[in-house]
Amino acid sequence: MPSNTLIQDIHTSPVPSFPVEVILLPSKGRSYLATRTIAPGELIFVADAFGTTMCDPWLDCGICHYCWSPIRSRKDQIKLPNKAKETTGEKKSARPKQETVMVFCNQECWTLYSPSVADMVCRVEQKVRRTWNDAVARHWTLKSKPTLQTATRPAYKEQIEEALALADSREKVLDLVDNDLAQFLNHYWAAVDSLIQEQVSQMENNSDSNARRTPPNQRSEALFPMLAKYLLSGDNNAQLAPKTSDDDCETTRLVTEIIMRHQHPESSTTQVNATFADYCAMQSNELTILRQELKSEMDDSDEISAPSAEACAQERQQHEIVKLDEPADSEHWHWRRLLSLVPAHLLSCLYVYLRLRDAFFLVLLDSTSDGLPLPSLTIDQATFRAILYREVANSFGIRDASDELLGFAVFPRACFFNHSCCPNVQKKRATGSPSKEQVGEEEMQRVRQMEYWSTREIQAGEECCISYGDISKSREERQQRLEEMYFFRCSCPRCIDEEKQDTHSECNKS
Repeated sequence: MPSNTLIQDIHTSPVPSFPVEVILLPSKGRSYLATRTIAPGELIFVADAFGTTMCDPWLDCGICHYCWSPIRSRKDQIKLPNKAKETTGEKKSARPKQETVMVFCNQECWTLYSPSVADMVCRVEQKVRRTWNDAVARHWTLKSKPTLQTATRPAYKEQIEEALALADSREKVLDLVDNDLAQFLNHYWAAVDSLIQEQVSQMENNSDSNARRTPPNQRSEALFPMLAKYLLSGDNNAQLAPKTSDDDCETTRLVTEIIMRHQHPESSTTQVNATFADYCAMQSNELTILRQELKSEMDDSDEISAPSAEACAQERQQHEIVKLDEPADSEHWHWRRLLSLVPAHLLSCLYVYLRLRDAFFLVLLDSTSDGLPLPSLTIDQATFRAILYREVANSFGIRDASDELLGFAVFPRACFFNHSCCPNVQKKRATGSPSKEQVGEEEMQRVRQMEYWSTREIQAGEECCISYGDISKSREERQQRLEEMYFFRCSCPRCIDEEKQDTHSECNKS
């Protein structure tokens, strides 16, 4: 999470070589303002992508993960993972079928993307797909019940109790002010991390001679699915996956690339004019999304309120009567109470987080057991949330000439261009060629950049705005789309004028 000092620095920092600077505007947040008069058709800004992910349907369809262009030569393309290469520590006969994770035009695109970053993204996705395949995710059946030793974990219990003290019903969650809602979520996620770390430590402490003789994939791959069952449902009939594995992999690829470039900057073979600090300086939409999803569920549900504390106590008592041979787990019941207050969207995010933690842990075990020179990746709930909730409403769709969506990319330094239905700036993909024989490496790097061009004269001190979608639609349609996708209502001059016109027309009719 960015510090206040970092954000303050970015507020007033001019952008080198470009005629814009970031200024904090009342009621609008940070925005780019012109530092001088800008002529029509002038290039005013260029942004580099810091994280990317391709949509799953395109992974096997010949779209390069680096330059986002159709593969021109099947002979030169590079598909990852290399199916001819054995995965370390696994027998060929035991390996499940692995779908393509990445494809590049040729050696040049693969090198510019970074071979080590691509390798790590593929390794993580292999772990995710192997351990949490569709069949397993839909109904994970354990031979024995989870034996999570949480009764003597005061930190874990305290976090849950702190969250429930802030709000014990869905209505109260919605009524929380921003600071209290943020604290509620912090306690929720801190409890998750506390439980995860305790179980990992317990596993590591129990790695005696018998455990060390067990292959890493067999020793560890059940841990996080078991935790998911405990946290999301708590019984052996848990429905783990709210959506398919492939859908989640788009998110895990994006997060893995960003973590890799942040924690191992030496792995990047090209210089990107963006950093993880720039990424974290973007606005997080976590609170807005939570409120939006929770309100939507409450509006759609006949039972608006979450079960009362008394109802949960009665349910627990009934559980103890029916299943006398199973001692009640107070933490389990606390979890059920807490999870009843949050929307399904948040449970889905927790599910993806567990899959990432699981995959990172398995990659680490592979490297330590087999002596592989792999960089280690670490992630906690704060980093995961910082990445996930800043991508929402801040990423740009990557589209081809026919406007087909190929994937998403995050351009951190471009997020300060606010929306207007009468924009004075237009964004477009930088031009370039995926063939290094035709152009130099510097030109090749431009294909992953977004350019911003003035569409009219912009005066010094004037805000520079782009459009976030189709501005040919009616005001009602534009406002609805902006609210649903970007969580705000537009108050640009055009919208204000059209609203006045509509009001005037209604008055005349009456």
